[in-house]
Amino acid sequence: MQQRQTIQKQLIIATLDKLKPVKGHLSIEEIYSAIKADYASISKTTVYRNVRQLAETGTIMKITLEDGIERYDLNTHDHHHFTCTACETIYDVEIEGLVDFPQYLEENYGFVTTLTNLSFTGICDSCKSEKQ
Repeated sequence: MQQRQTIQKQLIIATLDKLKPVKGHLSIEEIYSAIKADYASISKTTVYRNVRQLAETGTIMKITLEDGIERYDLNTHDHHHFTCTACETIYDVEIEGLVDFPQYLEENYGFVTTLTNLSFTGICDSCKSEKQ
């Protein structure tokens, strides 16, 4: 079933695209706040419903990291994440060897798994440079 691209969905996608370089992966609350700043009449319920629909159809990816907060990403292909413990920005991490990690676990340990997200934490390059 084709999903209708409503104005609200377009605003959500545009917000994720615009703020990812600045804030990383956004929570629904952050998406709502950013849209509300320019479109005062939009309701929180509308944003929540549309974000969830976009995630269900695979237009955006829902990720839940160690803090338990659901965040959303326009990058929907297999990748992992790095969270800076200083600035709390979440970065996409593409590690070629980890793509086959579920297969490795099955072949070597008999585990059947779906690797949806592997998360790393530490200090990003910007924060590391600021401390030096």
